[in-house]
Amino acid sequence: MPNPPSLLVCATEISGDVRGACLATELQRLAPHLRLYGLGGERMRRAGVDVRIDITDRGTVGWFDHWRDLPYYLSALRFWRRQIRDQPPLAAMVVDAPGISFPFARVARSAGVPVIYFVAPQTWLWNPHGAVERLRACADIVIPTLDAEAEIYARAGLPVIYEGHPALDDLIQACTDRVPGRRPADGAAVGLVPGSRRHAIRRLLPVMLDALDLVEQRVGLGEVLVSVAARPLRSAVDSCLHGRPRRVRVVEQDLWAVLTASDVVLASAGGNLLDAAFAGVPVVASYRLDSLSYLAAKHVMRLHRRLAAFALPNLIAGDRIVPELIQRDATATRLADAAVRLLTDQRARDAMRSGYARVRAALGTPGVNARIAGRLLTRLGLSSPGTRVPAD
Repeated sequence: MPNPPSLLVCATEISGDVRGACLATELQRLAPHLRLYGLGGERMRRAGVDVRIDITDRGTVGWFDHWRDLPYYLSALRFWRRQIRDQPPLAAMVVDAPGISFPFARVARSAGVPVIYFVAPQTWLWNPHGAVERLRACADIVIPTLDAEAEIYARAGLPVIYEGHPALDDLIQACTDRVPGRRPADGAAVGLVPGSRRHAIRRLLPVMLDALDLVEQRVGLGEVLVSVAARPLRSAVDSCLHGRPRRVRVVEQDLWAVLTASDVVLASAGGNLLDAAFAGVPVVASYRLDSLSYLAAKHVMRLHRRLAAFALPNLIAGDRIVPELIQRDATATRLADAAVRLLTDQRARDAMRSGYARVRAALGTPGVNARIAGRLLTRLGLSSPGTRVPAD
């Protein structure tokens, strides 16, 4: 009896684990005989993926951070090679994380295994030609998240599947399931969302905590909640909280509990900003890279000249909806200034929520992951278990 068709997957970050789990759920619903296995995290495991290696808590941004965790990535890459050699899958799918995913994609492609790049990298924003050529060299199917990038790739002749932003379904469900939490009677409730990367948490969370002292001096401070994206990151958060006299409530793996209970949120400039947009909570975005990576981005890649904004809501709307403080601008004083303005200026809050509405409208219509899964299975000739159909 022949082995069932298999899809080898690679999600090496927590955000990729979340997105990969949503798509995996739909793939297995539409094609129950398709076996998914490889690299992922807790969410993909719960979605039915046979996760054999989990390095999602090692997610990094910047060259120096990648080098520090290089042994983990090399070990995972050796596993990837063995799987392709010993039991070639029908296809391989890499998720987001271009610094890690491209080497995995090249290994699969060189072995003759078709490659799916799910959540295509955002390099199209500052280098569209380079983004096209990198994907052309190692991906057989490209699944972008935004209309503008899908248009760029399709116009360049890349095989694109685009149905909207894959996060949309989760965001709509979260809005449906959650109501605003209770607010403290005195002072502002502030949420801290330092992101899903260990190194970024250690660089950013202490600054956020320092900003709280300034917020308290100016408008008073009630409950403080800190979001932990995944259990393995709790130690990084706890180390930043150690020795701090202020009591905070740490919330693990429930971002929306933090968002819906907060009057304002200080957040890492990542995908969690889309959650804030759907929750309707005012947010201040910030980010800090390691110094070497930042200097390369500024002086070699010249990102400041090529990008009008860094925060995802601002990029989607083409407008400065969310205040964003990057690198040296991400100071406690500036974070506190932006937070206090959102707490005390009704017009600023209304303008942000109006911008949020434009962001939500730009992400597509519900059912994104189901539509992507259906088209992907058709491309793979597996629109239903055991049935091969022409590619779309």
